[in-house]
Amino acid sequence: MRLFLIFSFILTVLMTGPILAMSTEKRPLNLIKNYKKFFSNTCSDFHEKLVLPNNFKGWMLESQTSNKASFFNPTSNQKVAIISVKRKSAWSSLRYTFYKGSNPELFLSTSNACEIGIARLIRRDSNQRIHSISTLSKDLEKEKVIELMNPAVPPVEPVMRLKIALIDTGINYVLPEITKNIARKSPTQLLGHDFEDGDQLPFDIDFVGSPFFPRHHGTSVASILIREAPFVQIVPYRFSRKNPCLFKNIVTEIAKLNIKVALVPMGSGNFDTWKCFDEAVRKHREILFIVSAGNSNQNIDIKKVYPASLSSENILVISSSTIFGDLAKGSNFGAKNVDLLVPAEQIRVIDHRGVKSIASGSSFAVPRVGAMVARFLDQNRGSTIADIKRLLIKRAVPVESNSVKLGWIPDPLDDYLF
Repeated sequence: MRLFLIFSFILTVLMTGPILAMSTEKRPLNLIKNYKKFFSNTCSDFHEKLVLPNNFKGWMLESQTSNKASFFNPTSNQKVAIISVKRKSAWSSLRYTFYKGSNPELFLSTSNACEIGIARLIRRDSNQRIHSISTLSKDLEKEKVIELMNPAVPPVEPVMRLKIALIDTGINYVLPEITKNIARKSPTQLLGHDFEDGDQLPFDIDFVGSPFFPRHHGTSVASILIREAPFVQIVPYRFSRKNPCLFKNIVTEIAKLNIKVALVPMGSGNFDTWKCFDEAVRKHREILFIVSAGNSNQNIDIKKVYPASLSSENILVISSSTIFGDLAKGSNFGAKNVDLLVPAEQIRVIDHRGVKSIASGSSFAVPRVGAMVARFLDQNRGSTIADIKRLLIKRAVPVESNSVKLGWIPDPLDDYLF
């Protein structure tokens, strides 16, 4: 996955969807007064002495190196880790991460003058799951922007049209451009599932990097599918990082709904993560899984990437090309394991915030083929997986390289041979 328009909702003033603005009267920030006091004292002390502090009233020093220190407050069961960042041998910033028990709660990033540049607050529910993430004012007095992790589903009447499953980081089901194309059991109950949280709210959130700065992917993928097959009804599944074997449950759920096509615009180099997925895919050969080849600039016939390097016949592997049919820079390839190239560079998407953006990579080639297949199935209701594969083979233009098995589809928006 490669997003060429770099963005961060942290710095966005006007936001849409599940993000709400609330005042401090409604959301008091008393819970961080200890943190605020600790920060004010230690940051000033650090910049005066040019060393990390080693004492502060009520806080015990746990460990310290040249650029890191951690403290614990036994009375409040709070902890803080401080990292100093140097550039060209000069202090550039401090990064504070505060914990309540073992859970991260507040993140601060400062300039070399103790001015707060970024402040992020995590609130949790009674089960200690993240309920919301807020961007705070620089004086730490107000929550300027609040993003809910499981917002309510907006009511939309269910539509009986072709269903396509999407296995990814979830989907922003609040965005008007997206929610109208999500399959439903009822106006406010989605089809699909969040296998990370174990609920029916597969919101687009991935905490792979930092709990304060989650990543988003599924919404951008879905926006391409919707634009190129406007009638499609998406059944979103948020995969579980905690328990990858739940991929088997996802496939079982897709089979129960008699869905013929599932998109998997993701992958990794660890086969163990995908072992249960592999078993389920082999069991349900009636489902076509369209998966991403990945973006590591490698031959996945040799250096395996999963699920793209799995050998099941009902897996179709897609990589990204330029508009001239050449393999896109950074995209994975393989004459054995990559089936098709599709133009997917500088593709228009709607991102998790509802902002129009640009994306590139094999992840975004997947929904282009998915949309093409959806249009074919919509016009040929009785078609099988074998019929879909025959169509794609006929549409593929051979390329003079060892990067792909079947070839290149120059224009996946064309309904030729349908």
